[in-house]
Amino acid sequence: MAPVRRGPVHYRGAIRTDPLRLLETPPRYPPFTGGVENVAQAVCTRLVTGGDDVLVICADEPRGASDAGDGVPVRRLPWRVKLANTNITPGLPLALVREPWDVVHTHLPTPWSADLSVYAARILGRGSVLSFYNATVGDGWAGLLARVYNATAFRWTLRLADRVVVVSDRWHDELLELEPTLAPRLVVIPTGVDLERFRPGRRGDGRQLLFVGVLDRYHRYKGLDVLLDALHEVREPFELTVVGDGGLRPEYERQAAQLGLGGRVHFVGRLDDDALAARYGESDVYILPSDFARQEGGFTLTALEAMASGLPVVLADGAGQVAAEAEQAGAGLRVPAGDVGRLAAAITQLLVDPHGRAAMAQAARSFVERRHSWDDIAGRRRALYAEVAEIARLRRRARPWRREP
Repeated sequence: MAPVRRGPVHYRGAIRTDPLRLLETPPRYPPFTGGVENVAQAVCTRLVTGGDDVLVICADEPRGASDAGDGVPVRRLPWRVKLANTNITPGLPLALVREPWDVVHTHLPTPWSADLSVYAARILGRGSVLSFYNATVGDGWAGLLARVYNATAFRWTLRLADRVVVVSDRWHDELLELEPTLAPRLVVIPTGVDLERFRPGRRGDGRQLLFVGVLDRYHRYKGLDVLLDALHEVREPFELTVVGDGGLRPEYERQAAQLGLGGRVHFVGRLDDDALAARYGESDVYILPSDFARQEGGFTLTALEAMASGLPVVLADGAGQVAAEAEQAGAGLRVPAGDVGRLAAAITQLLVDPHGRAAMAQAARSFVERRHSWDDIAGRRRALYAEVAEIARLRRRARPWRREP
C-alpha cells in the first residue's frame, strides 16, 4: 500500500489533516467495464487526488489486465471459478488480513468479496461500508443458491456492516422492510457522473437513438428485447446504436433481423471511455427500458452519463428512482416497464419534436449538475468513511485486546 501522506491535504476546497486508509473490494476494476467498477474508480481516483491512501483488491478479470492509469493502486487476485457474476478469489482472505487499512468499502451483489470484507472488518476491529446495488438472484441451481444466501449470509453481512449505502430511496425502503435493524446504519448516496468527460456535444440528425448495456443473461433486465419490439412499431425514421457486448448479442441481432430492423439497428460492441463519450455526443435520444421485475436491481449510471451529455432520455420504471426524477426535471419521458406500445409512443414523440428534444437536453444537463456531480458525491462518501473509521476506533477502545491496524 502506498505511504500515507502527512500534513494538511486539500479536498474539494477544505483542509484535512487526517488522511484515510481505505481498502476497496469491488468484484473487478477497470479496464473491466461495469456499473460497480465504474463507481469504484470514480470515488477512488478522487480520494487519491485528495490525499487518502487507497488500495483496490479485486479479481483479475480480464486476466492479465493492465493498470487502469488512474493513479489508484490495484491488486488483482487470481481466480478459477465464477459463481453467477461473482469471481471466487481464494487469495482474498489472506490479502484482507495482511493489508493495513482503516475502512473497507465493498459491494453487493457479489457475495464472496462483500461478505469476506465485512467479516474481516469486524474480526480485525476495523470499519466497513457496504454498498448495496442489486439483490442476488439466479436461474435454476443458481437461483436456489441465491435464495439460501439471501436467507443466511446476506442478512449476517447487512447486520455486521457499519454502514449500508444505497443509491435510491426505493432501495432504502425495501432494505428497511427486509431488515428493520438497519435503520440507523442505512445511508442514501446517489450515483454520480463525470461532468467533465460527459458533456453536451454536437447532436445527430434528429433520429439517432442510443442504448448502452451489457448484453448477457445477467443484464437481460435492461430490456433491449423490449426496445427492439417497440422500434418495430415506430414509423418515423430512426437509427439505433447498441453499445455493449455479451453472450446474448447473437440473440438480439437475430431478433432485430426478424423484425426487419437489421438495417437500422447497429451493434458496435464495447467502447472505451472516450469512444463512449463521443457516441453520447453524436446521439439524439437515450433509451433504457429496464424492467425492475426481471432484474437484480436498478443501477442506472448510463442514464446519468447520457443526461450529462445533453441527451433527452426515455426511461422505464425499472431504471429506478432516476426515471421519476428525470421526468419531474423535464429531462425525458417515463414509461411503464415492459409496455411496448407506450415505449414506441414515447420514442415517436421525441423523434418528431426537435424543440421538445432541445428543451429536455438542457434540462437533463442541469439535472445532473445539481444532483449527480462525482466531486460532491465522493466528498459525501469520504465523510462517511471518516465516520466509520471513528466508529471502529471507539469499538477498539472498548475492547483493548484489539490492536490498531
